[in-house]
Amino acid sequence: MRLYHLLPIALLAVAACHDDGVSVNARPPLGGVRFINAVPDGGPVDIRMVDQVEWSASSVSGNASCCGLPFRQGTIHWATEAKARHIRVFPTDSSIAVTSQILHDTTITIEANKNITLMLVGSQAAGGKVSFVKIDDDVAPAGNQMAIRLVNASSTGQVPADASAYITTDTTSALSATATFANVAPRSAAPYVMRTAVDSFYVRATPAGNTATVWNALAPAGAPASGLIGVAAGAQGPGSALSAYLFPRSVAGTKAPQSAAFTRPGVVFFVDLIPAPPQ
Repeated sequence: MRLYHLLPIALLAVAACHDDGVSVNARPPLGGVRFINAVPDGGPVDIRMVDQVEWSASSVSGNASCCGLPFRQGTIHWATEAKARHIRVFPTDSSIAVTSQILHDTTITIEANKNITLMLVGSQAAGGKVSFVKIDDDVAPAGNQMAIRLVNASSTGQVPADASAYITTDTTSALSATATFANVAPRSAAPYVMRTAVDSFYVRATPAGNTATVWNALAPAGAPASGLIGVAAGAQGPGSALSAYLFPRSVAGTKAPQSAAFTRPGVVFFVDLIPAPPQ
């Protein structure tokens, strides 16, 4: 962590040696990279781009827990230099013997001017492997529209397998015959749906073909721009975009969270887009 604080000082010191004044390093082409942990049988993880320090996404998320990125949590979209990036995943632990283990080692090419999610999936159990699923987060709602989609973060063999979801204004009305997002396969994202950014709504997810089992979640409220305050992403935030991630339950008896909310599948919203604030 010290390097982040010392680097600007070092750059200024080098620049001060030149007679022609302070020089500024050019910003490289950038993409946005978000990490989400969808591994239901392991503890928190540390995810690092190990090829360079600057312009590198990481699993630092500002979550309430002490350390690492836990199951069902994610980061912001970090500004990341667009090129082939070397990424490693480590278990989070107080023991260096544990944290020095490499759960996954890969290289992924980041494209300029494009936001993506790298969703960590698989198993941390003995003999298991984890890997990334790359999800495109680019969307551009127009006018008074906001965008919403379902991402099925379960893996093959977990519940739910294929999933559907419905958008409703309450959690008591009967679900319609046609799902807003139908038969979304494990580890995949449905296309975005545009809706007028006026009313609050719920995403009500079900196993495909089974409307008797429902997992409900209220979308963030959001708000339109007001004066110099920009749009807040959510149901009432025009130009914003959300993903509703449907996660499987945590595996009983593992390092994954074991509280009541994790004993069943659950929907968690992530912000994909916040419009630029007024100038």
